[in-house]
Amino acid sequence: MWSPSPALLSLVAAVWAWVPGRTLPAQSPALDACSVLTREEIAAVSSQDPGDPDPGGSGPSTTCRWGGAAPAARIALYANVDPEEPKGLALKQLLDRGMNARAIADLGDDAVFLAADGETPSGTVFVRVGHWRVVITRNAEPKAAAESTLPTLTALARAAIPKLRRAG
Repeated sequence: MWSPSPALLSLVAAVWAWVPGRTLPAQSPALDACSVLTREEIAAVSSQDPGDPDPGGSGPSTTCRWGGAAPAARIALYANVDPEEPKGLALKQLLDRGMNARAIADLGDDAVFLAADGETPSGTVFVRVGHWRVVITRNAEPKAAAESTLPTLTALARAAIPKLRRAG
């Protein structure tokens, strides 16, 4: 089963420390992270069966891990993001902190790719769609750099966006 590296956990904690703006009042999301991307959708995009989902979280923040995925994958879904958050602000704040991040054009209302090279290279995309933020993390293939995860992460995000738009 996948367990995130300490560096990745620190990175994600740092990223969420910068999330700007106000948040909406806590609400029960119409979706959870395991329904935003299904096992079948992940298999279709990655050509690998990720195994059974392992849901977590509750209320406005849910997560989903796939223990059988190789490389490991995780999704987090946040339902109370300010839809008025200025585009590009998250990227600016990541770059100000010296993180290896860049904008992804034409993906949701705002999207950022964050590369984490190191002992276990991984990539993370943060995509805002209305009041939702979906965060998808995937480890790189053995001996590959974090950058190599971007095409798969982008395809997974594109599969999730229509569900987030429909959920409002």
